[in-house]
Amino acid sequence: MSSRSKGSLLVLGQFALIGVLIVLPAGDLAWLGNPFTELFAQLSFLFGLVVMVWAGAVLGRSLTAHPMPNQRAELRTTGPYGLARHPIYTGLIAVALGTAVGAASWAHIVVAGSLCGLLAYKARFEESLLVDRFGENYVEYGRQVGRFLPWFGRFTS
Repeated sequence: MSSRSKGSLLVLGQFALIGVLIVLPAGDLAWLGNPFTELFAQLSFLFGLVVMVWAGAVLGRSLTAHPMPNQRAELRTTGPYGLARHPIYTGLIAVALGTAVGAASWAHIVVAGSLCGLLAYKARFEESLLVDRFGENYVEYGRQVGRFLPWFGRFTS
C-alpha cells in the first residue's frame, strides 16, 4: 500500500471516529452530574480546542489532515510545535477525553480510546514521512520535543 493510500485511510478512520464520538448518545455512568468531572470535561474540551486552533494558525496554508507533508510544508518548531511535535493531535485527544468524560458513557470512552490509538499510530507514520522530508533536522527536533506532551515521547536515538 502506498504512503498516500495509507495516509488517506488513517484520515478516514480519524474522521469516522470523531463522527461517532459526536453522534453517540450520552450515558449514565456514576460520575454524570458530578461538578468536578463536568468541570474537568469542559476544561479538557476547551483546552483541546485552543491548542488545535493555535497549532492550526501556526501551520497556516500548510495545514492538512493528511499525514503526508504538502509541497509548501516547512518544519515548524516554535509556538505549540516547541511544546509538542503533534499539538493538533494533542488538542484532539484532549477534546475526545473531555467529550468522553462529559458524556459519561462507556461507548464514548471506547471510541475516544480508539481515536487516541489511531492518532498515536498516525503520528508515528507521519514522523517517518517527516524524517524523509526534513532529514536530520526532524530527528534532532524529535530528540528535543515530545510527541504529544513536552516531556514524553522524545526520540531516543
